[in-house]
Amino acid sequence: MAATDETLMEEVAAGKIHRLSLLYDRYKAPLLGFLINRTYSDRATAEDLLHTTFERVIKYRTSWRPDACFKTWVFTIARNVHRDHLRLEGRMPLNDEFEFGSLAHEEEERYPDCRRALAALPDNYRVVVELAWQRNMKYADIAAVLGTTEANVKVRMHRACKQLRTNYHNLNQP
Repeated sequence: MAATDETLMEEVAAGKIHRLSLLYDRYKAPLLGFLINRTYSDRATAEDLLHTTFERVIKYRTSWRPDACFKTWVFTIARNVHRDHLRLEGRMPLNDEFEFGSLAHEEEERYPDCRRALAALPDNYRVVVELAWQRNMKYADIAAVLGTTEANVKVRMHRACKQLRTNYHNLNQP
């Protein structure tokens, strides 16, 4: 039976750093995709940020709480790594929200109207849609990553879906 993410992180926190390789293998692709979206498809920068994320996991391993969800914790670290990167470059967004990166190339070709409808959403709605739909995160986990309440995430998602319908409808009007 495979160890849970939380069990593995407990072992890492206890000093078994080699166990982090299993977590890295599990989270490399989703975190890299998340960071590629944040960096406007700049894969090299996203890979650097991914490595920085796992360096921070090691650095802050003793702050890990066994009752926490590892996925939420590591995505929060990745978000903070990206924000620090933007600050160092002097490009921190004024509203402190994420930028929604491009969809995968195949999706963009197959669903250009969906892409444009998503792109027209305000930043605070786009990030909720991305984390929920593309990263399969629960509302409680999204709230933890964004530093807000679960109720606020639900409201943002409701408004985002409503706005997406409107945006898509407006794109397909003659």
